[in-house]
Amino acid sequence: MHLNSDLILRNLAEGVFLLDEAGNITACNAAAIAITGYDIAEIKAKPFCAIGDGQNDPIQYRYELDQTLKNKKFVAEGWKLRKDRTRYWAETSYSPIFDESERPVGYCILLRDITEQKIMQFQLLESEERYRSLVEQVRDYGIFMLDTKGRIISWNEGARRIKGYNAEDVIGKYFAIFYPEEDILSGKPAWELKVARSTGKYEEEGWRLRKDGSRFWANIVITAVYDSEGRLSGFSKVTRDLTERKMAEQALRESSDRYRQLAAELSVANSELSLLNRELEQFTAIVSHDLKEPVRTVRSFLHLMDRHLDQQKFDLLKPDIGKGILAARRMHDLIDNLLHYTQLSKVGLQRQKLNVEEVISEAVQNLNNAIEQSGAQIHVDNDVPFIYGDRVQLVQLFQNLLANALKFTNGSRPEVAVKSWMENDSVRFVVEDNGIGISPENLEKIFEIFRRLHFAHQYPGNGVGLAVCKKVVERHKGSIWAESTHGKGASFHIMLPKI
Repeated sequence: MHLNSDLILRNLAEGVFLLDEAGNITACNAAAIAITGYDIAEIKAKPFCAIGDGQNDPIQYRYELDQTLKNKKFVAEGWKLRKDRTRYWAETSYSPIFDESERPVGYCILLRDITEQKIMQFQLLESEERYRSLVEQVRDYGIFMLDTKGRIISWNEGARRIKGYNAEDVIGKYFAIFYPEEDILSGKPAWELKVARSTGKYEEEGWRLRKDGSRFWANIVITAVYDSEGRLSGFSKVTRDLTERKMAEQALRESSDRYRQLAAELSVANSELSLLNRELEQFTAIVSHDLKEPVRTVRSFLHLMDRHLDQQKFDLLKPDIGKGILAARRMHDLIDNLLHYTQLSKVGLQRQKLNVEEVISEAVQNLNNAIEQSGAQIHVDNDVPFIYGDRVQLVQLFQNLLANALKFTNGSRPEVAVKSWMENDSVRFVVEDNGIGISPENLEKIFEIFRRLHFAHQYPGNGVGLAVCKKVVERHKGSIWAESTHGKGASFHIMLPKI
């Protein structure tokens, strides 16, 4: 600077000292007196080092002045002593003074008391050091810093314990090394930093990798860190190992799933048990009525035969024997049909992919003689290529429905239509006939075992065919019902799952 002492000394914000070429004080302002406690008369003609630090080291002082001339400026900080021997932290800035011919003629020193700022700085550094020490010792949380590119720049004990890496293993590396391959390929690490940058924070739970390649379930929080001017300076990342909690939740979920599965199985078992109880009630009624009826008939004819023998009416024995044989045959048929019905629940379903056309054709072929004798017309309109089920039982289902259609006629030639189509995820079958029909009050009764709506001499049978149909449909998780008006034919509707 060029010499203008009045202008320089007018600076009231800082202490100003003017020195001659040898470094001795020639003048100072009021702020300099206030800071140091010395009056100008006490310090004039003395070197500045004599009033500042109490050491008066001429070699160091000469070095500072030489550096000022060489670099056009010299700045130093440190503790200084006032006249009353109290200390203050001073910032001292040296500048050379030149005359009009650019020859150095002295020095100007600006003195600032920055004790308060320095104490705050010391406290901040001390606080940061304590914080750093605290973070480094935390064991339950992995805490580390990333630069703006996502490279690791600090590493604490918790991070080492959780992830298995020492600081020298990871410092300077991109933090994606902790992510599974599928997350790296999808760009997840970079996306997390992008979210943290735009919203201030990113938090999630997910799988991460340890140094040994094993996975752990982590809760992670990435926070964007900004400097005093609002510029992004990096990210802090906190990781917590929640693997034990995750495993406990998974075990609880699996236990809950097993419980629900068990409850569902128990519900099915209860339904099946209720069905078996109803069937048992039906069997009780059958044993008490249907099976006893032929036994009573046989017993009656045996009594008659015994009486005829006593009366020596041998010519009457043969008719009685014939009627007794018929009753025994009926009882035999009833028992066979009952056994067949009960076996349906015991034999496992042989589920396979079946061609619907082939299943219906096989049922028709099995009734070929009855169809020819009755002159029946069978029409098949099928829109379903295949279905999954037990071939033997589904053939029996259609065979029984067709046999009923051929049997319950009003004297006219039987006409039967078999139709099928898709309804949502199910297959609907309809078997229609032009027979005698069923009265509305009997539409549900006809599926009961041994339930007959007509006398045997009118329409032969033992009341098992439709009960078998119902059992087959239920075993295939479907439903069956009849629709009819008495005297105008009947239609049997079946809904079965396609798969």
